[in-house]
Amino acid sequence: MDKNYQVINLKEKVAADYQIKAAFLGNSGVGKTSIIKYEIENQVPIGVQPTSIFQYFSKDCLICDKIIHLQIWDMGGDSTYEKLLTNFYSASLCIFVVFALDDKDSFEDLDKWLNNIRNDYQSGLPFLIIIGNKKDNISNRQVTEEEIEDFKIKNNIDYYYETSAKSGESIHELFEDILKKIYIKFIEPNISDAYSTKSSVSTTQSYLNPCVSESDKCKVCDCIIF
Repeated sequence: MDKNYQVINLKEKVAADYQIKAAFLGNSGVGKTSIIKYEIENQVPIGVQPTSIFQYFSKDCLICDKIIHLQIWDMGGDSTYEKLLTNFYSASLCIFVVFALDDKDSFEDLDKWLNNIRNDYQSGLPFLIIIGNKKDNISNRQVTEEEIEDFKIKNNIDYYYETSAKSGESIHELFEDILKKIYIKFIEPNISDAYSTKSSVSTTQSYLNPCVSESDKCKVCDCIIF
């Protein structure tokens, strides 16, 4: 690949060319919020409390002269709110499903989370990423590499990463890699005519669009209202 797809994180909020909606799902306590906070704040988060229903985060980055605004919806893992969560992560271009490598139950519950996603995206699945977090707790690891490989094959998972929100291992690499893949797969093929109409981004019309006027944005999180 000759082209340089370097991802540059921007510290200041600027007008973006594209907005991408992403969501983090998974059981409570697996480290979803800590992963997101480490990526955004570039430091190990301290005293993170479990998310009850949802939290909203965002970050801006530059890829090939295009500014990308990433909207991140951090979904709570409490089963009480599973049906409600759909309203917040629907229309996400990419979904990160997280389990803890030292928690076998969270791994076994991946099937439940994936089934929910499949039911909610009957017209086509989003860009799906599985994360095994708490890699630092290797002495208490409960999920084997063989089990993970079998799961990936069974569910046709192309993107799997192991991270540690405690040490920060592989978190920046995870976000950078996924942003590059999204840019190459969804944005780059449509750049030439992306600003003509919303329907110009045909393959991801409901999930990714050029930025629009303020009147078209949700007042809560700046996501585009379709």
